[in-house]
Amino acid sequence: AKVARANAAGDKPGPAGSLGKLLASDNLVRIGNVASELLGSALVADTGEWGQFAWSEHVLGAPGYRLAGGTDEVQRNIIAERVLGLPQEQRADRAPFSQLSRS
Repeated sequence: AKVARANAAGDKPGPAGSLGKLLASDNLVRIGNVASELLGSALVADTGEWGQFAWSEHVLGAPGYRLAGGTDEVQRNIIAERVLGLPQEQRADRAPFSQLSRS
């Protein structure tokens, strides 16, 4: 609701929007997994049955939901750093290579 109000007011939603994106992509993938379990082979054998194509399209597109709007890993980093206040990860583009930790 907070993100929707910010969008309606013309403001940027901020890091809280990352949590919504992360939860939405996770739920969409879970729904796709349940659909594929329930439909089984009927999911890939297009019989022309009503609603079947929509589920096939959803299940096949589900892995892409984790990439749309920023990968899950990027969203988790935004939440960790900007919402929870955790320290940033060491970045390769901010320090000389000779000073990077080697793990």
